[in-house]
Amino acid sequence: MKHILTLTLLFLSITILSACGDNGVRFELIGDTEVNYHINNAYSEEGFISRDETLDISEFVTMEGNINPTVSGDYLVTYTLEYKDQTRELQRIIHYRESGCSVILGTNITECQVYWSEYLHTYINLRVYYENDDYHDQVNNIFQNVENIISKYHKLSDKYDTYQYVTNVKTINDDPTTTHVIDQELFDLISFTLDHQEEVNNRFNLALGPVLEIWHNYREACNTDLTGLNCPIPLLSDLQTADQYTNPEDISLNEENLTITMLDNMSIDLGGVSKGYISGKVVEYLDALNLLGYLFNNGESNISIGGSHPTRENEKYLLAITDPTFSTAYYATVYIGDGDQLVTSGDYQQFFISEGITYHHIINPSTLMPEHHSRSVSIITSDAGLADLYSTAIYTMTIPEGISFVNSIDGLEAIWYSLDYVIYYSENFEDLYLVEQFN
Repeated sequence: MKHILTLTLLFLSITILSACGDNGVRFELIGDTEVNYHINNAYSEEGFISRDETLDISEFVTMEGNINPTVSGDYLVTYTLEYKDQTRELQRIIHYRESGCSVILGTNITECQVYWSEYLHTYINLRVYYENDDYHDQVNNIFQNVENIISKYHKLSDKYDTYQYVTNVKTINDDPTTTHVIDQELFDLISFTLDHQEEVNNRFNLALGPVLEIWHNYREACNTDLTGLNCPIPLLSDLQTADQYTNPEDISLNEENLTITMLDNMSIDLGGVSKGYISGKVVEYLDALNLLGYLFNNGESNISIGGSHPTRENEKYLLAITDPTFSTAYYATVYIGDGDQLVTSGDYQQFFISEGITYHHIINPSTLMPEHHSRSVSIITSDAGLADLYSTAIYTMTIPEGISFVNSIDGLEAIWYSLDYVIYYSENFEDLYLVEQFN
């Protein structure tokens, strides 16, 4: 990842560049002296003012500029006034970039961004920055490559839908005792999850699918019931019955043949790890490029940073952490930089209410219940795949347990929003990341 060069930034605060003299001749550009256009959009000249007192002298002005609206580039339009034995010159810079891209005015840096809403049941945004002409007319290919990664893992990890020619989580869960041949990517994702469950004290269980399905069905039934907020919750006996089929040791993987087999009534669920793992794959791809920087927002709760912020002196990105009570938009801001992952888990997105109690979607494998220790926890670490797993598991812990867990792992920090509106931090969070706390 390229480091940002020292730049002297010139921010143009005026819209007219003046070339007036003492002899009453007025020669000025109308509009901005630096303008962004997207490729294939025709250039529209904003014009100029050229007068000698009240006399229009535009006939003495010539314009030159070789603009190709089909190719990314920085084009110069020159306006020359030759009048009364004097020559004056004005210039306007025209930046042509791909759709979704524009130059940060006053710099040599291009910013490009794209949005997706059809994957992972969330909204995804990617913003990339490059210098000079490093990636002219290549950004849409970069975005397509990232979308291909997201799309592939979306289909593989989907537990709700099947896809033609794809063996995914739903395919496996629908027929768990069959030996399924799966793609290398899904095999690696399942293996990664199983290999790291002990690192989070088994607060995440890939095989918890039968229990999670019961909670999902109750949540969906409640959220489609318009009669009120007094919905039933699952019977503990039903959850315990389902829990008989959640032993991850009953998942058989064959690395040589890329196969998976489970016992009857079992199902897997990658919901607490897949977004982070997918973010890690996107990060691997982006880090292999020579970009100045990027921000990958995988559904608001999962943010990855690479490289340098394009204009901030400390080269870091200023991010806000959502207020889970929604009394304000956010309750804290943080600076995070190259290689950092900010991941949040909380009770405020997927939930239902029964007798005044909020039942969210993050289930403790030990109690089979959603825990009520905090409203949210946000963690910062450098491993995108582990970040999601950490965040999910830490949220099921009490705040003291979570702080102790986080403080025991190098490079991991966290911030909690408690049930009584108090903010708690891990040992080094304030010093390393916190900019401001608002509640």
